[in-house]
Amino acid sequence: MMAPATKRQAAARSSPPHINDDVATEILLRLPCAAVLRSRAVCKAWHRITTSAAFIAAHARRRPHELILHRHGPSSSNALETIPLLDTLGEATTARRCLHVQYPEYTRPRPPRGWSGYAMIASCDGLLLFERHPNGVRDKDFFVCDPVARRWAAVPRTPGTFMLPCGFYIHKPSGEHRILCVTNGQQAGWSHHVCSLEAAEARRLGPAPLFAPIGYNLPLHHVTLHGKLHWLRSYPPVLLPMDNGRYPGAEETGKIVAFDTESETFRRIRLPPRRVARYPGAVELFLLQVDGMLAVANFLNGSMDLWVLADHDGSDASWTLRLRVDLPSSLRRACWAMNPRMEGQEDVVLLGDRGRCWVALYDVMGKRVLKQIQLVPDDPWNHLNVFVFRGSLERHAFFDLHGPKGLVLQ
Repeated sequence: MMAPATKRQAAARSSPPHINDDVATEILLRLPCAAVLRSRAVCKAWHRITTSAAFIAAHARRRPHELILHRHGPSSSNALETIPLLDTLGEATTARRCLHVQYPEYTRPRPPRGWSGYAMIASCDGLLLFERHPNGVRDKDFFVCDPVARRWAAVPRTPGTFMLPCGFYIHKPSGEHRILCVTNGQQAGWSHHVCSLEAAEARRLGPAPLFAPIGYNLPLHHVTLHGKLHWLRSYPPVLLPMDNGRYPGAEETGKIVAFDTESETFRRIRLPPRRVARYPGAVELFLLQVDGMLAVANFLNGSMDLWVLADHDGSDASWTLRLRVDLPSSLRRACWAMNPRMEGQEDVVLLGDRGRCWVALYDVMGKRVLKQIQLVPDDPWNHLNVFVFRGSLERHAFFDLHGPKGLVLQ
């Protein structure tokens, strides 16, 4: 029979060494989201550390931004892929991670066989917005997915049969995640609605009469800056309150539309001067933010002008031309730009082509390509949507209120 002292020595050898909370916190902060979630089952101390508000906020600040890709179409796998943006600045091969998605089940007739009918259309605060195509074209359902917590929630329905999301954002005063959309309610006609995920309701803002047919131009592209959403061509052709019910002229429709998420009012902002193309279709404009300012990238025949709006809340005459650059031959088909939001890389923009087959990290001040990533082969039958994404451990109560149950990301 083993002596008590021998038992204590054996137990000490088989037990893991004690790690104080400060050391454990520093270790856990360096783990990816999925590993942190698994670590909560190790012991009560780790569960307490990783579920605290301070840890979740600190972990979110340390998480790198990634590209998140979703291919959708009749012959696509409908899988999500992520590519770390920071890794693309090194010499190593870019590592991809595949997320096999189990989508919410259909309660109505499904789309054609072989196509899930889901498309990722927006990203906000570690959440993804998907649209789902039922058997019809106009009547769509919308879902929000948290790929870290592996949960889904249905977006509250608006009156009528048509709902077109325009923006996915956080309402700063309340902390609510909201979706601005245009709808064709049976009683009220065309209207703007705000759907709150936390409140599980859709609220009508006011009328939005059409002045041109609405066509789908998804994924969403808007720039969220200083509590305002900004659109260029992707905003639906509807009358805004400042139009006073009159059809806007070409000068007005060619402006940037801005929506103040706190006062819930609209305004239009004049575009910067544009170069004139020698033939139609050669000029491409794209909104982004640069150094905390609203910016417009003007692509023309392989070159790019970058304009910034210095006085965002004042006169829209304060546009200044930050640079004009001839893009290298490998990027001459670039027609869109994003701010990848990489810390310490303020002069780096993300460029891509119309088919979203490739993206490139481009240093606009150094005028050099840092990395070019081939995303998918050019495929006319399927579509690829690309967003900048950063995962978060924050728990959202609205998934418990009205989300489909039992859905997982593997």
